[in-house]
Amino acid sequence: MKKSVALFLTIAAACFLSACKSFDACDKQASDAGLKIGWGKRSIAQKGPVPITGQFHLRVSQGEFTPVIASALAISNEKDSVIFVTLDVVSFSAVALKEIQETLKKEAPEIPVEKIIINSTHTHAGPSAAGHFKGFPIDVKVIPSEDVRKFQVRQVSDAIKDAWKNRASGSISYGYGFATTGHSRRAVYLKDVGRIFGGTSGMAMNGKAVMYGRTNYELFDGYEAGTDAFINLLYTFDKKGKLTGAIINVPCPSQTNESVWMLHASFWHNVREKLTAKYGNIGVIGQSAAAGDLSPRQLHYNKAELRRYKLKYKDKIEAYCKNPMKNPFARNWTKEEVRAQAESDAVELMRAEDIANRIVAAFDEVLSWAGQEKFSNPELKHEIKTVKLSRRLFPKVLVDEEKQKHAEVMKLKFKTDGNEWERLVHNSRLNSRRRRIGGILTRYENQAKNPTLTTDIHVVRLGNIAFATNRFELFLDYQHRIQARSPFEQTFIVQLVTDVNGVGSYLATEKGVANKGYSATPYCNQVSPKGGQELVEETLKALDGIKPQKIKE
Repeated sequence: MKKSVALFLTIAAACFLSACKSFDACDKQASDAGLKIGWGKRSIAQKGPVPITGQFHLRVSQGEFTPVIASALAISNEKDSVIFVTLDVVSFSAVALKEIQETLKKEAPEIPVEKIIINSTHTHAGPSAAGHFKGFPIDVKVIPSEDVRKFQVRQVSDAIKDAWKNRASGSISYGYGFATTGHSRRAVYLKDVGRIFGGTSGMAMNGKAVMYGRTNYELFDGYEAGTDAFINLLYTFDKKGKLTGAIINVPCPSQTNESVWMLHASFWHNVREKLTAKYGNIGVIGQSAAAGDLSPRQLHYNKAELRRYKLKYKDKIEAYCKNPMKNPFARNWTKEEVRAQAESDAVELMRAEDIANRIVAAFDEVLSWAGQEKFSNPELKHEIKTVKLSRRLFPKVLVDEEKQKHAEVMKLKFKTDGNEWERLVHNSRLNSRRRRIGGILTRYENQAKNPTLTTDIHVVRLGNIAFATNRFELFLDYQHRIQARSPFEQTFIVQLVTDVNGVGSYLATEKGVANKGYSATPYCNQVSPKGGQELVEETLKALDGIKPQKIKE
């Protein structure tokens, strides 16, 4: 009897231990199957006079007014991964992306480099590695674009490595709110005003639309695009439920203070600063949704806006005017001229502050309810699709006109008098005009052989939401076409994503091309409206391919 009891206890103990081990294994398996989330960050503010692009003329940095950074977010599970990166730059080249991928293959081969999605915030005051200032005389000190690119490749690679290394069990939540950030910047008129408002060859061809056109004009008819007030948000949390960061997706490029001579992250700096004050050192991925025809600037309420800022931010404006951003031209200005420039800069700075306040208010509001539903193991699926889009083709009559314009522009001389900064602005602007007209002529010669443009689309599923990328400055209507037909609860459209196949350009709609104006002219468009619709359809096919069998109700 004693032997039977002993045997029973032995067997029971063995079963208990076996059950414990099985439970531990299952628990570990569940943990491994869940999301791993990590954040990384690096400065991309190289010391010294770095080139700044975003206008037709080159600027050279006079210092760092706000931090400009690379932020990285790595999300993975045992099946797939995505690495989001956002940069405070106007654009980021395919060459730089390939160098980052090669760097990481050598230094951290465990990182799936094909899963990296890098988007530019499109600040017009970020450090540039574009190299667009070649081909004209320059006699101011500036760090070569190749050196800027090497520095950025190093910093972005390190931010990605940190994010991947820092991955730990966590969860996400998501939602949308409302925060007006971008406004249509294309004023439309009752008739063609190209002859009235002109248009400099190599820059713009105006028609019924003019970018930043006058609204207090008798022929003003309205705006070409509407205003999209949606803000899409994805929050990340650690295993204890503490907020660690967020993706913030707004239909607006961050191009306040777009002509300044210091490094400046625009409203994303203000957003990061305010969120850090509230939530600690959390990560922020700032994404521009489709906004090729939008900007932070509204056009017809200028006097009311000026009064708003003067009263609302009186102390901030005065503090800035006492210590304004450096400008190389200021050395020859009177005190009155310095003050006038400072006040002009301050309006843009307060616009950034105003936009950031709206973004943060929406961030808090959405977090208050979306944070009640966290997902630690949503399905993650990330696919990259290579597609071909119909190029914008040029008729011979247009090319013949551009040949004549190109000959005229080529006769114009680079400036040799004035100070070095005046020469820099004049000569780089002339070089831009030559390059842009020449680009049309080159594309015309090749369009019969290359009628399509090859580009990559990333689609990422996280549970019931999705991300869809493109490399363009995408007009807003295309976003609505995708989102309205998407099978997901929320679809984050991300523009200006670096593509290994090449750089992006504006992608105008049919009505945009018909109305003309900057951003919808042959100078600005690689892809036609037909190609834009092809992008919509290909994106929807890709989204359909990763959708869940049944969207959670």
